[in-house]
Amino acid sequence: MNFEERTERRLNDHAERIRILEVKDAAQDGKIEMLCEKLDNLSNQIGAWMDFMKQALWKILKINKTIFFALLGFFVWYIQSLPR
Repeated sequence: MNFEERTERRLNDHAERIRILEVKDAAQDGKIEMLCEKLDNLSNQIGAWMDFMKQALWKILKINKTIFFALLGFFVWYIQSLPR
């Protein structure tokens, strides 16, 4: 095998390796895009869940405030209605 044949063989080998790497790179790009889409969906779901929890917390706090003031009013009424 002479120099030109060895060089041609090496170049063909490198070309084949480059093609394999390009195919793998394209596959990885597809997987990364899919992963990014899933992460976007997940972050949107987490955001929606946080909004729901914030609204629920405020409703609970409003209910607790109402109960607290009702009990406070009852306590004041009870103290005032005690016999002297």
